[in-house]
Amino acid sequence: MIKPLTLSLAALLLAGAATGPDHWVPAWSGPPIGYEPDTRDGKALGRPFEAETVRQELRAGIAGKTLRVRLSNELADEALRIGGASILRLDAEGKPIPGSLRTLTFSGTRDVRIPARAPMLSDPLAYPVAAGERLAVSLYFPDEVAPPTHAQMVDIASGDATAELTLPSPRHARASGVVSALELSGTVATKVLVTFGDSITEGAGASKAMSWPDQLGRLLPASPQGRCWTVANAGISGNRLLSQGRGPGALARFDRDVLSVPGATHVVILEGINDIGTVKNPGKDWQPPAASLIAAYEQLLVRAKARGLKVIFGTLLPYQGAAYADAAGEQRRKTVNAWIRANAARFDGLIDFDKAMDEPGQSGTMRLAEQIGDHLHPNDAGYTRMAKTALPQILKQGCR
Repeated sequence: MIKPLTLSLAALLLAGAATGPDHWVPAWSGPPIGYEPDTRDGKALGRPFEAETVRQELRAGIAGKTLRVRLSNELADEALRIGGASILRLDAEGKPIPGSLRTLTFSGTRDVRIPARAPMLSDPLAYPVAAGERLAVSLYFPDEVAPPTHAQMVDIASGDATAELTLPSPRHARASGVVSALELSGTVATKVLVTFGDSITEGAGASKAMSWPDQLGRLLPASPQGRCWTVANAGISGNRLLSQGRGPGALARFDRDVLSVPGATHVVILEGINDIGTVKNPGKDWQPPAASLIAAYEQLLVRAKARGLKVIFGTLLPYQGAAYADAAGEQRRKTVNAWIRANAARFDGLIDFDKAMDEPGQSGTMRLAEQIGDHLHPNDAGYTRMAKTALPQILKQGCR
């Protein structure tokens, strides 16, 4: 017969294994959108990579002891070859820190082929990271490729420079960033909040690391009930709920960008303003009624609950004066927000961004001093207000 003491010890060992070094959580994320060879700012690379090294900057939202990176080939129809990869630390000015460069491997090898429609995780690397630390991942592309990922500012150099601390004669351009997540283990984070939305969640118009999810992530540790959290930003500028905007629509990408996030426990859903805005070609583009948007929210709610996630909804922000605003769209926005408020008891939280960002005396207009001038996107101060509005709703979720 097994003695009770022995049985208790076995149970403790199993419990320890369940929360050990294999407990991974996101520290940074950039959901794939698709290949974008051109951008309006004129900074796009405008061509595929070929026999080049691409260095992509990441900023860790939390501290951890061991890291891995997630590479995305999820929107491609062909395999993607990576000829080498490395990671290093950056100082406050964005310059590489000597002695910090480490090789990244994939099942022990440097050269890897990522299958079509698949992600790839690097091997775990003991590499302590501090909250707010800037890192850079370098990937070598030996073949001519145009990875359909998330366009961002990267540094590009000829040849395989993954072993170089400083890239030789780099070009700074907007191009595909194949790293879609930085994941850490050995952290204090037991709760993972995924912020799911469009440009207002991604942080369009904000200074670097000043989106409302970024700012929320820095506010949380000041409270005992906030020290257990990490925030994964799954916002995509131009994204829509029900149709193809930039990136797959919300219903199409929800499994990939929320339900598959390691350790995900909560999600904030703030999306729909791009569906409400007027379309250039009504005969081609669908203009969904409010009832269809509400049906989409119901789908997201059901799918998240089925996976055990806590769901927090955000009301849609004021947008009168935006380029695609009209009276019919404003009525749809009000109908959607009324539904969110009326159904608050079904959710695990409600963040009233609409009320927080409404200009006093001009209902339906975003606070004039806290937006970038397009009446659609907050500025840094507006994102600060959003983060402070969200904070109490997250803190009340607790750490247990």
